[in-house]
Amino acid sequence: MAGLTDILIIDDDKDLVQAMQIILERHDYGVRTAYNGKQGYDKIQTRPPDLIILDVMMATDTEGFDLAYKLKQSPEYRNIPIIMATSFTRTMAEEGPERFQHIMGESWPVSHLIEKPIDPEVLVAAIKKILAEFKKE
Repeated sequence: MAGLTDILIIDDDKDLVQAMQIILERHDYGVRTAYNGKQGYDKIQTRPPDLIILDVMMATDTEGFDLAYKLKQSPEYRNIPIIMATSFTRTMAEEGPERFQHIMGESWPVSHLIEKPIDPEVLVAAIKKILAEFKKE
């Protein structure tokens, strides 16, 4: 894995994780996976990734946001870029924004929001753009 950009995908949809992993590995990224926030956080603590792709709704409606906020509060992990992959906006439209008001009032702790279903070209372009921006800093 040395030399490859290390991307951690945290999502409870195993089929989606596998599809993203195949796409990213074809673009020469190293990929690790986790299927919930706790598993993801454990992997981050073991070896912080270069970038995280994080689902919003897993065990709870806000598990991804909760993990993202936790990472942004940590001096050790706050600079890891996060792409939030979500159907959150569609769910919010269907269920109403009131249910998510506690999130909407917060500053979003992510670098980029990408809508599910994920377009592989959009995902790869977002990763390249974010990594280029973070290398400049």
